[in-house]
Amino acid sequence: MILILLSELFDSSDKEVKTQTVADDYYSTSTAYKDKIQSELLSIIKKIDGVGEVDILVTVDGTTEYVYAEELDTQSNESDDSQSEDYTNKVVIIDEDGNQKPLIKKIVEPNVTGVLVVCSGGDRYEIIEKVYRAVSTALNIPTSSVCVVKG
Repeated sequence: MILILLSELFDSSDKEVKTQTVADDYYSTSTAYKDKIQSELLSIIKKIDGVGEVDILVTVDGTTEYVYAEELDTQSNESDDSQSEDYTNKVVIIDEDGNQKPLIKKIVEPNVTGVLVVCSGGDRYEIIEKVYRAVSTALNIPTSSVCVVKG
């Protein structure tokens, strides 16, 4: 009995470590996505005439989500009076260099919820308008989710 109880304790600690690893993976992929967006915006906005020095902060909602390819298995069961079908979904597994991995159908990135742009040209209306339009168009977000200020 004691061994069974001890094994339960060890299993639960392993589950906590695995859960933490998964959470870290989600955080790192979301942070990487956010950093990529900030970097791309920074390089584009710097090119707008009159903007000057620029710093950008991007906020996102959610994490990167992976949608895996699935195959549907159907089994028909016939009895004397009725007929039924059982459906099971299985994730498609591919073998890549000896490693089995699930086949990713698509990757859904987090939603960008806001952008803060601090620039030295942020006190001139024409520069502010150009930055608003550039960020809004690049990220397909409303201008109400963008803030441009002088830095």
